[in-house]
Amino acid sequence: AKMTRELAAAGTPPRALVRFAPDAKMADINTLLDSYQATVLGGANGLFRLQFGGKSMSKDEVAGLMSKLRGEKIVSLAEAAP
Repeated sequence: AKMTRELAAAGTPPRALVRFAPDAKMADINTLLDSYQATVLGGANGLFRLQFGGKSMSKDEVAGLMSKLRGEKIVSLAEAAP
């Protein structure tokens, strides 16, 4: 029972819509996904819906994550998504 309680308390991990630079290589994208513990949930028109890690973050943590992502040279757009 303890485990289910912890999972419920963890909430939903942050998600973002990310567009990678046109010249981004798949290997670079995979490296970035690994370093952010990101999972691709879906994608359309060059926009990828990513989920980060396995637990929820505070608004400040999410804002920090987005600005860090925007600083990556292969990322052209990163917006927090519900």
